Amino acid sequence: MTQPEYDESWLVAGCRNQDRKAQRALYERFRVPLYRMCLRYAADAQEAEDFLHDGILKVLQDIDQFRGTGALGGWVRRVVLNVVLQKLRKRPRLLGEEHLPAGEELPDVDIGEEMTSLSGRQIFNFVRELPQGYRTVFSLYYLENLTHKEIAVQLGITEGASKSQLSKAKRRLRSAILQQFPHLQSLRK
Repeated sequence: MTQPEYDESWLVAGCRNQDRKAQRALYERFRVPLYRMCLRYAADAQEAEDFLHDGILKVLQDIDQFRGTGALGGWVRRVVLNVVLQKLRKRPRLLGEEHLPAGEELPDVDIGEEMTSLSGRQIFNFVRELPQGYRTVFSLYYLENLTHKEIAVQLGITEGASKSQLSKAKRRLRSAILQQFPHLQSLRK
């Protein structure tokens, strides 16, 4: 009996057996959401494609490590994200050298009201314009829900550097949003 491509157990079993149809089905099933995730960390669309392809190759290499205790999609996403972060760590000076001394905090920048007034596409475009380091920390913190400690470990930086990068990202986002949409300034009063 042939199982449909969308059945997780069929996908996993097929990929474990090097079945090209199953590998293709896995790729097609997760391609779009994974590409969107990769695009958040990539400098451009081509780099996002490279991240995606390298990530999928890693998924197929490591498919035997999938235990089936959680959703396949979550496991695939985590493997691809780890590939992306590994590639970013290898870059020279991904993040600026500036960082906060241990225990010191920058004042928090609230960008909540500006962000809630924008569409998802507008927010994505503003985030894409951030420098690579700011964008990476911002995405890991807000989109992947990592703590500063986890970000520091993933990127090989200090917690202070993570906090500093996030604060600067939020300042830059707020400034860019208010420059493009000055009427949002009235929300702050």
